[in-house]
Amino acid sequence: MLKFMRKIPAGTLLIPMLIAALLNTFVPGLFNIGGLTEALFTPKGANYVVGLVSFCSATSIDIKKIASVLKKQGVLLLVKIIVCFIFGYGYISLFGQEGIMGVSAIAFIVAICSVNPSVYLAIVSDYGDKDDKVAFGLVGLVCIPAFPMLVYSITNGGSVDWTPIVSTIIPIILGMIIGNLDKDMASLFSPGLPLLMPFLGWSVGSGINLIQAVQSGFSGVVITLFYYIVLLPSIYLTETKILKFDGISTLGMSTIAGLSAAMPMMFVSNNPELLEIATQATSQITFGVVLTSIITPSLAKWLADQKGIVKNN
Repeated sequence: MLKFMRKIPAGTLLIPMLIAALLNTFVPGLFNIGGLTEALFTPKGANYVVGLVSFCSATSIDIKKIASVLKKQGVLLLVKIIVCFIFGYGYISLFGQEGIMGVSAIAFIVAICSVNPSVYLAIVSDYGDKDDKVAFGLVGLVCIPAFPMLVYSITNGGSVDWTPIVSTIIPIILGMIIGNLDKDMASLFSPGLPLLMPFLGWSVGSGINLIQAVQSGFSGVVITLFYYIVLLPSIYLTETKILKFDGISTLGMSTIAGLSAAMPMMFVSNNPELLEIATQATSQITFGVVLTSIITPSLAKWLADQKGIVKNN
């Protein structure tokens, strides 16, 4: 089974994610029996797994070499953030809350702001180097709900809750401190990343309903196209033409996170009038999660083959 999963790009993440999504679609609530089972096999454990992965990856960050991480992934994420603000503002200005081609402003902003750090880690583990992997925590900063809410609020007006950002940073900082103070602790925790990948995939997949995703139909495909068209050119050109790297990190950052499917409903608490739009956006983004989780790893494999990048063992 493991050999089969390793033949598929990001397979140790995607196969458990697909199995969990199938179970959640056709037998929802199967593991909702409380206790350890519910904590491990439902979305309730997702934050713990992501926090643990952030901590473990951060223990391998050498503070003396952190500049190399910021020089590459830091720049790429900065470009993504700038692009999200520009296109978010432009989309609302041109098309309003209703959007175009069935894609509302909320759906558009949540989608383009999304990045799946789990798929990022899986792709760079296959085709990247050590510095790419230790940037997992940094990539995770963009995955939190506060980011699309920040973009939406600034482009549309409103307040921002900074608590989720601080909450995401704490495991990363603690991991860096422990890993740099005691290299033996770094050696203990950093090899745990491959072990956590299937659990990460399962926790994400257990929150995906495939029928709901397919029901979004045409607009789900449109939002996926918007995602690639808006983000890929600017970030890829930055990495390959300006930073002079191979482009693998860009593709690693080009998948919509499963967590993003839950974000549209978060807007409703402050804006009840957005309920109908948010409900539709949830289906569209869920379909985008499924599509990008399949397409992006395949693109990464194709790029690696084109550039002669050998898959890591």
